[in-house]
Amino acid sequence: MARPPRPKIMAAIPAFNEEKYIGTIVLKTRQYVDEVVVVDDGSTDQTASIARLAGANVIQHQQNRGYGASIQTLLTDAKGKELDILVLLDGDFQHNPDEIPQLIQPISEGFDLVIGSREAQGVNIPGYRRIGQRAIAYFSRILSGKKLYDSESGFRVFSRKAIALLELKENGMAISAETIAEAAEKGLKITERPISIRYTEDGSTLHPVVHGFGVLGRIIVMISERRPLFFFGLGGFILSVLGLFVGIRVLSIASASGQVAIGTALVSTLLLIIGVLSIFTGVILNVLTKWRS
Repeated sequence: MARPPRPKIMAAIPAFNEEKYIGTIVLKTRQYVDEVVVVDDGSTDQTASIARLAGANVIQHQQNRGYGASIQTLLTDAKGKELDILVLLDGDFQHNPDEIPQLIQPISEGFDLVIGSREAQGVNIPGYRRIGQRAIAYFSRILSGKKLYDSESGFRVFSRKAIALLELKENGMAISAETIAEAAEKGLKITERPISIRYTEDGSTLHPVVHGFGVLGRIIVMISERRPLFFFGLGGFILSVLGLFVGIRVLSIASASGQVAIGTALVSTLLLIIGVLSIFTGVILNVLTKWRS
């Protein structure tokens, strides 16, 4: 009986000023894939030349356009090839290429997007990073409707179907959450697998706290765009309830003392008006969002 053909696998690595690690990452990754493509995102060091020497095909951005823009470039490149599997990993040596086989395995089980979860290695993750990851994962869950523990992991695998269907727009780090939301919207099957992680002092050009707040802000914006009824409806409901509570308090004081707290009554009215308008805004935007899709 003939064996099924071996899947064609490409590894994609976004890199910005990673000359210290890129050669090692490329060499180790080449053991498990047919091709390694590196996007040099406007590096000012020897990232591109070292990647080429290590055997990678290099696509260069003339200026730094951001992590998300690099992912878009890599995905566009993958769409033009007859690939079965696309492996995405970072160029700063946080990820272990030796774990590629175990991350690829779920694709053969019918999954389309496999996230390498760092949650299983929580003991190795600094406390402030863990808190940030959980906060971002919570809001990513609201965005996508998928319960994932590590929505921001850059070590992930895409099936042929995912490569063809995903259309991403984020230029920054929030593209990781956008990918999951887009995959869920397209009906792709998503799962997680545990991976190891190593943090290096020079492994990122962004401060993790600044990075975290930036990503969280973009995810909240995406929630307002993709789930407007939830975003504006929930906010409007909270404001309306608060307005009713303040209004009841005004009536209670007026009943007891015979005097109306004009300022508080105005606050109550304002809260109710904003709350109701927010709910209607959510309803209208939700209809428009469904109509566009």
